[in-house]
Amino acid sequence: MRWLREAASDKGCSDLERPEGVRAALLSPEDMTRHQRRIQAHRDAKKQVAARLQEVEAHLDGKRLTPEAWEAIQRRHQDAQAAVRQWSEARGAAVEAWKTLQEKHRRFVELEEQKQAWASLHEKYARLQHVFRGNAFVEFMAEEHLIRISRDASQRLKSLTRGRYALEVDSGGGFLIRDDANGGIKRPVSSLSGGETFLTSLALALALSASIQLRGRYPLQFFFLDEGFGTLDHELLDTVVTALERLQGSHMAIGVISHVPELQARLPRRLIVEPAEPGGRGSRVRLEVL
Repeated sequence: MRWLREAASDKGCSDLERPEGVRAALLSPEDMTRHQRRIQAHRDAKKQVAARLQEVEAHLDGKRLTPEAWEAIQRRHQDAQAAVRQWSEARGAAVEAWKTLQEKHRRFVELEEQKQAWASLHEKYARLQHVFRGNAFVEFMAEEHLIRISRDASQRLKSLTRGRYALEVDSGGGFLIRDDANGGIKRPVSSLSGGETFLTSLALALALSASIQLRGRYPLQFFFLDEGFGTLDHELLDTVVTALERLQGSHMAIGVISHVPELQARLPRRLIVEPAEPGGRGSRVRLEVL
């Protein structure tokens, strides 16, 4: 009857001596169903715990854990946790050191690149300093200028000699004649005849004049020749005059001093200078236009 009194107490009924009290203490069908479900769930859980307990006992195979062993396990667990914390702190310090090392390496690479750039610039300045020492730079520029003039003069000489001769500069800064009509043999300019020497000098003079005009602020549109035509045969004289006429056609005035009648006959305008007569009139200058 004890459980019945407890159930009646839960429902607020304490008088079980009378039929009315008993009826009031009875559970409703819904409450009975709910309690039955709870009871069944408890029984199922109890069975699961019992089955798990059997599995654990079978796995332990009669072994038991004493309080002392449990305390030892707890201490080892605490020691392991402390070691994990230490290793974690050490790992954090290592990561920070690695980041610092990376930054230093990046800075080193940057400085090394700057060092190489400055070293290259220093080398260039050192070479320039060596070039500018004394007359080395002046000699270098003069040599380069001479080579350019000689190339232009060589082209002009080829035109004057109909492709036979070309002009080159040797290692000592002197001129050499390349005889293309004779297998390209190189020989000194002193081996040329008088007429060939005049043509070579004319080619150099024309090239030098062209170079001066290119570098000047104002064009020098006048080229003056004084004699030298007497060393030319008729064929070479015709070649030279034809070349001078081409120059005159390229906006350049050509002035010539000569006593060669063949040359005078080719000039369209001539200033004739008549010398003074002893004890008489002075010199006369007259212009002739053909």
